[in-house]
Amino acid sequence: MNKTSPSTIQVLPRTARCRLWLIGFGWVIVAALESAAYTILAQAIAGHHAAGPVLLAAAVAVLVTVLVTRAGFFSGARLAGDLYAALGQALARARLSWFTDEHRAQVALIAGRGIPGFMSIPAHQLQTLLHAPLMPLFLLAGIAWLVGPAAAGVAAGLLSLSLLMQYLAQRALAHADADRHAAEQGAAQATLELVDHLELMRTTAGPERALQRIEHRWRTQESALAVTNRAAAGATFVSTLASVLPLAGMAAWAALVGQDAPATVLALLVLVARAAAPLGELALAGLGLNDLRNTLRDYRQVSDAPALPEPAQGEATQPEGHAVALRQVGHAPALDVIDADIPVGAKVCVRGPSGSGKSTLLGLLMRFDDPQQGSILLGGVPLTRMRYADLSARIAYVPQDAVVFTGTLAENIRLGKPQASDDAVELMARQAELGSLLDRSPLGIHQPVGHQGAALSGGERQRVALARALLKEAPILVLDEATAALDQDTENKIAAVVRALPATVIFVTHRDPAIWLPTHTIELGSRTCSGNLSVQISCFQGVAT
Repeated sequence: MNKTSPSTIQVLPRTARCRLWLIGFGWVIVAALESAAYTILAQAIAGHHAAGPVLLAAAVAVLVTVLVTRAGFFSGARLAGDLYAALGQALARARLSWFTDEHRAQVALIAGRGIPGFMSIPAHQLQTLLHAPLMPLFLLAGIAWLVGPAAAGVAAGLLSLSLLMQYLAQRALAHADADRHAAEQGAAQATLELVDHLELMRTTAGPERALQRIEHRWRTQESALAVTNRAAAGATFVSTLASVLPLAGMAAWAALVGQDAPATVLALLVLVARAAAPLGELALAGLGLNDLRNTLRDYRQVSDAPALPEPAQGEATQPEGHAVALRQVGHAPALDVIDADIPVGAKVCVRGPSGSGKSTLLGLLMRFDDPQQGSILLGGVPLTRMRYADLSARIAYVPQDAVVFTGTLAENIRLGKPQASDDAVELMARQAELGSLLDRSPLGIHQPVGHQGAALSGGERQRVALARALLKEAPILVLDEATAALDQDTENKIAAVVRALPATVIFVTHRDPAIWLPTHTIELGSRTCSGNLSVQISCFQGVAT
């Protein structure tokens, strides 16, 4: 039998584990009561007793089964909620560099199918793992009490042989199913890649060739499913034979020992048949248990995603002001060592050839990751000594690939400041040159933007992201090619708005930076130094001027 290892179960939240223990104990009680009801039934058959005690025992067993099953369903729903909450906390702490295509596909599978599947653990998986194996043990005690130890010994041998057959079938099924989970994850990753880059694939390779990259993964998944299905068919056949074996063997034993009381033989067969039935459930549940084990393993991997360390409670330090300092900061392979001081209110242009580490530097300033060497300080405090929530509250960020969520313009812009009024949202939207977009719909800022901003152009999506950053009014504004999709006139207007901000602005642009009137420049990928501006200079691969 496949069982979820204790080390794997430990990834579940503590409250969830406690509820699972309680539900598990409930299934033990159900197995005991059901076994007692069958034993009383067998005694009534063998002794021609009245049906009253049988009905009473059956009613109690049914009532407790219903209560435990109901509690299992409610516990499953709460378990899913706990797992989603824990997953969200893990993702919120994870380094952004961890989110590769493979890990994104893994998270999508866990959130979309894995965690909902966990809802069946209390009501179904625990029933299989506890109720199914305990029923034969309890019923063997009933056979020994009703017929005698010899009959119980024979029944135990037959049930053990049946269980061994089930185990071998289960083992073969698990071996055949080993590649299916990896194939499904590979197919999910390829599908996610196709959906994310469908426009490029269609225009570059055409509609038919766009699917060639993913069809190989789909065929691999199909082959893995075929292997699993064939193994499942064989396991089901062996399971059926194994289920019949105890009943047929017990009937043969009764004939051999000359058991001439038909009522006693019938009672014995009733108990043996019920004892053998759960063994088939164990084999048929193998595929589901294997899925559960794989999903728990993936959940543990995501929960253990490398996170940025934060100071302990009460040890966080608040910065004094918003001056930024880079001290011997380096992050291979993109960014070589750099020193710089960025005073409050500076307009800093980060320049350098492609691959010189511009985006890496911006990411380090926002603590998407920690530098491999050196340190970054904000207001004299190393970023590692600040809570990430305190740092993110002081920075607004606009990436080149603007993110727009399904909803309205107001909902997207208000992400920067959830409590902002409609008037403040509209003001920032117009400052970001979204006035024509607002005026073309009577809904104004409350007009829908389509699925993930599909109703907006690329330039409009960038301006929505800019409006979001402006509304936040953070003391530090980071722009990474934030106006790359805008025409020159619109970019000039946006630059004028940004120049007027009292915030420190750190930007990357491949266009003429002169319109931003930079007060400081950080040159990457150059070994020359010029020190005519008020920044600390170090002649390394990265140079601040």
